[in-house]
Parts: sequence; structure tokens; C-alpha cells
Amino acid sequence: MLGKAIIGLLPGQKYLNRTGLSPEGDLADNDLVPQLANATLVPALSKSAHQLPPLILHPISGQGEVLAEPNVSDPQSRRLEAHRLELKMLCYLGKDLVRWIGQCLELVHQNPEVPAVSEGQLMDLLVKNPPERVVRKMQGWGVGDFRTIFARSLGLAAVFPHPPARECISDIFVRDFARYADTLYRVRRQSLPAPEESATFMFEVYASGEYAQLLERSWGL
Repeated sequence: MLGKAIIGLLPGQKYLNRTGLSPEGDLADNDLVPQLANATLVPALSKSAHQLPPLILHPISGQGEVLAEPNVSDPQSRRLEAHRLELKMLCYLGKDLVRWIGQCLELVHQNPEVPAVSEGQLMDLLVKNPPERVVRKMQGWGVGDFRTIFARSLGLAAVFPHPPARECISDIFVRDFARYADTLYRVRRQSLPAPEESATFMFEVYASGEYAQLLERSWGL
């Protein structure tokens, strides 16, 4: 379940609380959820860990759009609209994750002192083996299933670089978008080289407003 901190990133969207699960909350229908829930965490990072750029999560209201909650009386239509909102929010989150991966790859390319890291390794760092500091922060925000949320966002980003308009996506896809997103993530990850032995990396995660405040304090503003 997503906590108040993430809901603050995506204001007013209580339906995102179910993003990591099926609408009925049945884990048995989704094999990705238990896989990620059982993922082994990396041990405490050593002083030799290499720092990657911070992952900044932006609110939807800061991306030119505010999503309204569905206001329909039919239960099936209401559920469909809830799924549509969740899908759109995951697409926005996917943009943040893809942006972060690009920033990391650019850092490695420009700084020879930073060990090489691949796109697949960065995806694993988000989904499979996140740094303990990131795990603790996400859990502190009440986001226990963030690996599933990140995985689905990355999967959807492979098809939707921007959230799709209503007329560009079928109700069939929307109803089961979580299953499609899980499959898209697996295909995207499997299309990349298998992970190799590499250096240890770490990064921090911030809400955009939180990070802006940190910058202001560091600049003495």
C-alpha cells in the first residue's frame, strides 16, 4: 500500500494505493508480485560504493496535469476509471525512472572514474536490489511494494514514453494493464544482457519538493 508521502507526490490519487496489486488485492493472479517481494536486498553499502544521481519523483500536478477521481455510478465503469488513473500515474512515474537511468548512463559516459554500468544493471538496482537506504525510505513512506510499482512503470515506459490519451488505449488493455505491464517489464529486462560482476552503486530517492528544499539550503537561500 502506498503511504501519504507517495500520495503527496501524486496528490489526491487514492487509487494509486492499489497500483502494486490487482483490484481485488489477490496476489495469486500475478506472479511478478511474489517474485519481487522475495527479492534479496543488497547488504549494507561500503564506503567504496559509487554515488549515482538521485532519483527525483515528480508530482503529476507538476507535469501539466491533475487527475480527477472517477465519478461514475456503475461499479464496473468506476473500476475501469480507477485502472485508467493508475495506468496514467505509472506512466508518469516511468518517465522519472527512465530519466534517472539516462542520467546515470550519461554520468558513466562522462566520468571515467565511475565504473561502467548497464541499463539492465540500473533496472535491477531499482527493482531487484535497491540500496538499503532507498528501501528504508520507501518503507518509511509506506510503500512496501515499490519494486512492483517500479517494474510496472518501467514496463509501461517501453511502450508509452508519455501517458496515452483515452482514445489511444483500449478498455481491454486498461482492465488488465497490470498484467500487461508485468509482461512488458520482463520482456524489456530479458532483452538486455544478463548482469555481470560490477562495482557497488548507491543512490538516494527524493520527492521533487523535498529535493528542491535541500538545494535551497545548500545554496543558503
